[in-house]
Amino acid sequence: MSTRRPTGKKVSLADVARLAGVSSNTVSRVVRGDPEVADATRARISLILTEVGYRPNYAARALASNRTGVLHVLLAAPMFHGHARVLLSVLNAGSEAGYHVSLSNAYVPNGELHNDVAPFDVDGVVILAGQDPSVDLAIQIGKRVPTVLVLTSEHDLDGISTVSINNVRGAELATDHLLNQGITDIVHVAGPSGWSDASMRLQGFKLSCEEHGVEGKVIESYSWNSQDGYDAMRSLAELPQGIQTANDQLALGAMRLIHERGAKIPTDVKVVGFDDIDGADCYAPPLTTVRQPFDRLGRAAVRIVCSMMRGGKSEDVTIDPELIIRSSSIE
Repeated sequence: MSTRRPTGKKVSLADVARLAGVSSNTVSRVVRGDPEVADATRARISLILTEVGYRPNYAARALASNRTGVLHVLLAAPMFHGHARVLLSVLNAGSEAGYHVSLSNAYVPNGELHNDVAPFDVDGVVILAGQDPSVDLAIQIGKRVPTVLVLTSEHDLDGISTVSINNVRGAELATDHLLNQGITDIVHVAGPSGWSDASMRLQGFKLSCEEHGVEGKVIESYSWNSQDGYDAMRSLAELPQGIQTANDQLALGAMRLIHERGAKIPTDVKVVGFDDIDGADCYAPPLTTVRQPFDRLGRAAVRIVCSMMRGGKSEDVTIDPELIIRSSSIE
C-alpha cells in the first residue's frame, strides 16, 4: 500500500483516520500504544503513520494531559553489546508507544555516575544499568518520576521497577553443559568487580559446580575486553578441560591463549561464553554461548514504565536466557 502525505499542512490524527478508514480515537489509541487495539488494525494504522510522516504534537499533549510525552533513557554504564541492543529496543518500543525518547549519559570513565542528568520535564525514565552505583541513582530519580532499572540484579526496590536477565541461570546452563560431558577440571573467567552481571554469572558457575560435586577454579579479569581474558588465562600453568567465561569477549581472549599453547578446541579444551555477540558464530571454532533476549528486555522496560506513568504499580521482571550450542564445546 502506498499512501500520499496530505500537502500544505501538518498531518493530523484526522488525516490519518480518514486514510485508514477508522475514527480519530482509534488512531489516537495506536499512537498512545493502547494494547487493546487489534493487531491487524494497529499494523495498518502504524504503516500509514509512517508513510505520511505523522509526528505527535507533544506541546498540545502536555497542555491537555499535564504530561510531556517524553520518555527518557539514561545510560548508567559503558555502551557494551547488551546495552546497545537494549537501547535500540527501548527507542523502538518507546516510539511505537507514541513517546518522544530523549537520551543522556550518567557514566564517566572512572566508574562514577553523574546524579543530575535526568530531566525534570519527562514522564518516565529507563536506566540502562549494570554497575552498583546505578541502584542509588535509580532510587533518587524514582522519587519524582516513574523509573525502570534495566540490567540489574537488584529487586524489591521501593517504587522502582526492574527488568533483568537471569544471569545466574544463564551461567548455570553454560557450566552444566560442560560438566554434563564429564569434565572435572573447569575454570570460570570472571568479569570485573562492581558489575552485577559478573557477580551473578560467578554465582551461577559456583552453584553448578557445587551441584555436580566439582571444585571449579575462578580467575579474575579487570574488564570485559578480550585482552583481559587473554591475560587472565596466562596465569594458568596448565590448561583445564573446560572454560566458562563471563562474556564472549573474554572467551575470545581465552581461545587465543589456548591456540598459542598448541591445544585444540574442543578436543583438548571446551569453551563456553556468555552474550552471543555479533560474530560469535564466526569464532574459530564457532562459540557456544548464552544468548540474552535483549529486544524482549527493552520492550518489557517500556511496557512497565508506560504502565507506571498511567498509575500502575512497580514490578520486577526477570527473563531467562538460552544456551546456544556450537562447536567450541562439543566434539
